[in-house]
Amino acid sequence: MRKVGDRVGAVLSSDDKQVNILGFGKYVGDEIPDADAGGLGPLCREAGCPNPKIVLDNGDVVWGCECWWGGEEEVRSRLFQARESGLNLVMVSIKKHRDQQEKE
Repeated sequence: MRKVGDRVGAVLSSDDKQVNILGFGKYVGDEIPDADAGGLGPLCREAGCPNPKIVLDNGDVVWGCECWWGGEEEVRSRLFQARESGLNLVMVSIKKHRDQQEKE
């Protein structure tokens, strides 16, 4: 279980070629996702269900319902393993991802 203030890493997605990384930041607690949250955000808001809120080092907010996330060292270790196995590691923007989702 993560504690408020813990350093974490967030990954958007992966496939057999690459891992899409959102970045690293801090877990700031559970809140009901705001209107920007994609994925299961609308369902969480409708149900009044709090969700892990992560503030990335670049200032972006990512919600647990939008990504895979965990402790920073664990995520870094898994990314190292992915790279060693031949996967490309790609930094992606949650804002651009959300914009793309809205268009689809």
